[in-house]
Amino acid sequence: MPWRPQPADLVYAPPSYPSHDYKGEGEIFTIRLGDEIVGHLTRKVGDWTALGFLPRPSLSADADIIRVMVYDILRQFARDGRPMVDAWAEVLNYTQHDAPVRAPLEGFRHPLADE
Repeated sequence: MPWRPQPADLVYAPPSYPSHDYKGEGEIFTIRLGDEIVGHLTRKVGDWTALGFLPRPSLSADADIIRVMVYDILRQFARDGRPMVDAWAEVLNYTQHDAPVRAPLEGFRHPLADE
């Protein structure tokens, strides 16, 4: 198929907080629904300028609701211009989660991510 100009460029993306680079030590919260892990909420230790939320693939229907709820909270707070620490606290207030763990964040990255 020959190249054709695109009718429109991406001009809108939902507001979001910046993501960190998944390098170095971080604070990791495991978000759960019962025994099922929904995903991991992460941030670098001592850094409140960026966060990460990595959901697990192939979630059950109920766990997928929690995933969407986390995304909605993060998007709503970013849209309203509220501090990231407030969004972080709101996610933890509304979800079941494990105690935070301090560990290297490199384990969340794909080995070819920097190539």
